[in-house]
Amino acid sequence: MTVLFKGKINIPWLIVFLVMIVVMSIPLITSDNLALSLIITAAVWSVATMGFSFILRTGQFSLGQAGLMMIGGYTSALLCSKLGVSFFLSLPLAGLMAALVAFLIGMVVLRLGGIYFAIITLALGEILRVVADQWQSLTGGALGLAVPPPAPLVIGGLTINFVTSNVPYYYIAVLIVIISALVYWRMDASPLGRTFRSVAVNPVLAEHQGIYLMKYRVMAFTVAGFFTGIVGAFFANNLHYIGPHVFGFGASVQIVMMTMIGGMSSVVFGPIIGATVLSMLSTYISFMGIAGLVPLLFGGLVLAFLLIFRGIGIGDIVMLFIMKLRIKIRERLQRA
Repeated sequence: MTVLFKGKINIPWLIVFLVMIVVMSIPLITSDNLALSLIITAAVWSVATMGFSFILRTGQFSLGQAGLMMIGGYTSALLCSKLGVSFFLSLPLAGLMAALVAFLIGMVVLRLGGIYFAIITLALGEILRVVADQWQSLTGGALGLAVPPPAPLVIGGLTINFVTSNVPYYYIAVLIVIISALVYWRMDASPLGRTFRSVAVNPVLAEHQGIYLMKYRVMAFTVAGFFTGIVGAFFANNLHYIGPHVFGFGASVQIVMMTMIGGMSSVVFGPIIGATVLSMLSTYISFMGIAGLVPLLFGGLVLAFLLIFRGIGIGDIVMLFIMKLRIKIRERLQRA
């Protein structure tokens, strides 16, 4: 009996499987556009937060994630509105553009790393915002650009309309989260992920062991840039609009807060928890008519977590609970 169940019971994967069933079933329970848009927004910030957490694995602190989202958003918007490129094709192209910018910035700045990288990524986001605000002939200036919705898809006898319903966007958002989460999780669990962490913990020792620090830092920043650009493009298409203020510096700070609230022990689980909690809380506060208090409340929440839990996030607590539950189940099976 013990041998039979020992290799088959995997509590974390069982929970993931059950959560996926619930997530995929939500549009069958409700097709309310407002409810679906809340989850879509949480999915967007989840992918962006996973990218920040992945960069953090190498010991680098990026304050320009919103800038990478802006690159993806404008790339997709321009391709769709001015060149007539398909929405589905514009997503990977936007990701590649953001990854290219991340690669070029990383090659220049990540030789130094540390505070220099944080300052440059912050400056990158602000430069992009100013360019988008001033280059009216290309970006529409402060008014931004209207992004046309994708043309209806006809699959068999089923017509998928992106104008009247958020359901197609919902499933695309879930797919983007799944793909990016699998890539981040697999890279983090591989020997490459262990190299990332060694670079973060002791860069001097890692360099003495023959690890080329810049190579791994640039790799992490580029991969994160790709998925962040894709989700920025998707968000712009979902909003049917992109403007300089959509992805400002506040969005980058929000991503940092989501990472801290969710926890940093997992490159996937913590960011998803943190992004979901804060994005839905932000929407709820906005509905109450006190949207101006969102930064203050978020800052207080982060401060409370730092003081009370000493940097341990919600995701870390949940994973610790799952680990203890797993141990108890094994012990009971061994006694059976």
